[in-house]
Amino acid sequence: MKNFSESQSRLYDKLHYDLGVQIISLLKDPDIHEIMLNPDGKLWIDSSTKGLSYLADFSQAQAFSIINGIAGIHNFVVTQQNPRIEAELPVYKEMRGERFTAQIPPIVSSPSFTIRKKSEMVFTLEDYLKTNRITHNQIEIIKLLVRNRKNILVCGGPGSGKTTMTNAFIIEAAKHDQNQRFLILEDLPELQCTASNKVSMLTSDEVNMTGLLRAAMRMRPDRILIGEVRGGEALDMLKAWNTGCPGGICTVHANGAEEAIQRIMDLAMEAGLTVLPIQLVLHTIDAIVSVERRENQKGFIKEILSLGDYKNGVFEFKKLA
Repeated sequence: MKNFSESQSRLYDKLHYDLGVQIISLLKDPDIHEIMLNPDGKLWIDSSTKGLSYLADFSQAQAFSIINGIAGIHNFVVTQQNPRIEAELPVYKEMRGERFTAQIPPIVSSPSFTIRKKSEMVFTLEDYLKTNRITHNQIEIIKLLVRNRKNILVCGGPGSGKTTMTNAFIIEAAKHDQNQRFLILEDLPELQCTASNKVSMLTSDEVNMTGLLRAAMRMRPDRILIGEVRGGEALDMLKAWNTGCPGGICTVHANGAEEAIQRIMDLAMEAGLTVLPIQLVLHTIDAIVSVERRENQKGFIKEILSLGDYKNGVFEFKKLA
């Protein structure tokens, strides 16, 4: 058990008190994976069995206390000039490092936050098959892609199950060759890898994803796994995957394969390119796995596509499964 300093314990205990019995009980409930407070004071939850539902009213004072408490733990001050924060809850008592995003006026009318819990279970492809989220054919295609060290882009909307699906792919990669060296790069620790030869790195205020990617290339990686690309680091990812380090996996927010490829190119352009990296994308991304949510359940594979060619300003796709 980790030892905390007296000052840390005081901060963590105060946050625990401010969260209150209601939110603490939600953090403990394995069926709940997201807790959301809207500016109108309505508290909503997203559960595996019931989906989105309104739970209760929540006071502004309590919301401000929670936001300021988490900001203080991370040596940050939320003000009108800095009205938003992205951080993690501490690993303390019932808290398990959940992702925390919050906003205060003037960018919202009243305090608002979202707490996103980490997945407590790692599902295999066979687990997905048992719940009809994936077909036998899709499993065989994914295993072949992973075994042959193809670069895979996992896309889907928010809450579609991209990260959990990616963890299932990582299990297959580690199972295929335990001696491979995995470099795992994330903003928040969500990817889980069972391989014995791995290094996990997180971005910070001083080191962004581009910095992590450049460091990873000097660390003799066999595979580079990225939690999500959100900016110009997409170009560094493509270069890394294309220069002797195949077998990468990355997630991106997009509702389908075409949107995912377009987003990767748009993000790569943020690195200062003057022309779209069409050929680099064609030579680097081998498959796009589109994941979607259906009613209250997430993690359904919609389709698996590969890139064909680029003609008349449009990418051609081939359906693999």
